[in-house]
Amino acid sequence: MKRFYLFLINILLTIFSFSAANLLTENDPEYYFKKLGEVYLKYPIYGDLKSTPEGFENHIHFSMDLKYEDRIIDNFNLSGGWYRSTDINEVLFRDFVVENGNLFTFGIKNYYSDYFYAQFIADFRLSDTSYFTYENYSLFNLPSLVYISLDFPTYSYLSYNKEDLSFLVGRVPLSYGPMKYNLVLSDNSPYYDTLAISYSFNDKLDYDFSVLSMVPMLSKEEYATMEDEFIAFRNAFYNGLNYNPNEKLYLGISSLNQVAGELPNLVNMFIISDVGVYGGYMKIIPFWDISIDTEYAFNYDTNSSGYGLGLSKTFDFEGAKFRIGVERYEIQDNFFSSDYPYDNLYYRTIALSSEPGARIFFDYPFGFKYGEDSKINSVDLTLALEKGYFNYIWDYGANSKGMIDSNIFSFLFNTKMGDFEMKWKSLKNGEEEFETFLISYLFEVNFLLP
Repeated sequence: MKRFYLFLINILLTIFSFSAANLLTENDPEYYFKKLGEVYLKYPIYGDLKSTPEGFENHIHFSMDLKYEDRIIDNFNLSGGWYRSTDINEVLFRDFVVENGNLFTFGIKNYYSDYFYAQFIADFRLSDTSYFTYENYSLFNLPSLVYISLDFPTYSYLSYNKEDLSFLVGRVPLSYGPMKYNLVLSDNSPYYDTLAISYSFNDKLDYDFSVLSMVPMLSKEEYATMEDEFIAFRNAFYNGLNYNPNEKLYLGISSLNQVAGELPNLVNMFIISDVGVYGGYMKIIPFWDISIDTEYAFNYDTNSSGYGLGLSKTFDFEGAKFRIGVERYEIQDNFFSSDYPYDNLYYRTIALSSEPGARIFFDYPFGFKYGEDSKINSVDLTLALEKGYFNYIWDYGANSKGMIDSNIFSFLFNTKMGDFEMKWKSLKNGEEEFETFLISYLFEVNFLLP
């Protein structure tokens, strides 16, 4: 009986701090406080060391959203379809589903010492067609189980982080470079199926390598334009070399080589393929902690290019950090697209919906979020606290679908049992517009297994 009680105590023990191999994203309240404290050119970033298990620790994870959404403007319609591809505007509007449609998550987390972490989390949310057709349901008023998306997990991985070497394998967002919307590889997609490795040669030079695997399937129209013989295989390979001779200067060169319809070789992976992007960035902090960021990328198949230029300043207060930044992007036409479907530089995911029924290929640009043929100005303000943040982003300009006007205000704060979030988000692209106000409380528990 005594052992039984000890077992129950262990099961009900909630763990709030984990090891340094755990990755932090914008969904973590402490993310911006850590990011604004140092220069990070990669996303996501590893969390601070808070507790170190002596051996393996296994946890059962459960979280649930208590939420309210007010749809202020809603004239976007996501049409169904059976294995159809998407336009850039559909990809942009899909962010509403990914960010607001959460129902609950369930899974397992594993820790070993301060350098090993693994999790498999099944995150259930409303499907894309259900979210746009009906209202934003919670777990308590969900009319039917067929409203749940079959596209999961979106964030599960195994990671190792120790001294000069780190790697992760799984399904995570990735971004490399100094800007909010990096041009070679950015975190537009909710996730990448990836193997990512980073190695530091010394405190000034490091190297990043990532393999990105995507859905090789095509629509009926796309199959019709393919050659007779091809292998249903589609991967992209990222290589990045980063050099910071001092705390005022950061330089980097990178490439993204895509191999599709055939098996890759070493030249494809590390040097050049049939289609891909070369890029470079520079970050300068000349005085007063003002940061000047610039990035340039070139599609070596279509000879199209793009650039980004940014200026930002971070103010460091006791227990708080404040950042203001402005950025300008210009991306030429045909930077991502091609007449040959397997040469499109989009990361393809598939979303499965049952009500209304659909099988949709969402194609995310590997680089700049708003796609090709775009000119965008971006302003962001961030107040970061140790347990939360305020963040506002305004993007304005045009892309291939027309005028862009995007506003996002987010407030996220950590409590002992979960995270409180308030978000206002509006997006207008051409004639389509969607605007919502969301209040949610994410109740999260991690049960320690004996």
